Amino acid sequence: MYDVYGTRHELEIFTKAVNQWDIKAMEDLPEYMRACYLALLDFWKKLCESYFTEARWFYSGYTPTLEEYLENAWISIGGPEAIVHAYILQEGLDGRNSVSMDHCLKQGGELLYWSSLITRMTNDLGTCKAESARGDIAKSIECYMVEAGASREEAIKHVRSLLFHSWKKLNEESYKSSIPRSMAKLCLNMARTSHCIYHHGDGIGTSSGATKDLLMSLIVQTIN
Repeated sequence: MYDVYGTRHELEIFTKAVNQWDIKAMEDLPEYMRACYLALLDFWKKLCESYFTEARWFYSGYTPTLEEYLENAWISIGGPEAIVHAYILQEGLDGRNSVSMDHCLKQGGELLYWSSLITRMTNDLGTCKAESARGDIAKSIECYMVEAGASREEAIKHVRSLLFHSWKKLNEESYKSSIPRSMAKLCLNMARTSHCIYHHGDGIGTSSGATKDLLMSLIVQTIN
């Protein structure tokens, strides 16, 4: 919807509606649920705002610098939301884990950031050609090409160097972070999964069946 279908006016109205998600509803929740509700509310508001930022760029014909793009794109990839939802489903929702969640959000921001940034860049490397062909917004590779006057090959090489650096930072943060190990593993595994899905192109939108075969071999088929 944000990528191609919605008009700028429609997206502005929708984003405002999401931003009016009633925080007063938190007053009716038990104390131990409030941190989780507030986290989910905040993450989804930021996600819609990041989508709308990309839509504004698209409709105005603006190509951001690579730095501008990545500052927004690590949110628009949806990584923080995926990790928080997975953590709640994995650990359950009780008093102990609501305290743990609050601690994760305060102390685990760097882990969420680097994991999401890796996911964004692997996604861009795997999907940029197809998305550009269908009229999507400029991704990291196109942003660097315009900013630096670089060829596509040079831009891909540059993004891969940023990806390598991001992995170093993610591993470093994972080692020294004080958040629960289960949350740190979720951050690491999301980044690993993104490499698996986008290694040979878009493993979701235009998959040749390789992603399905991989999941079947991992979950369904027995090991011989």
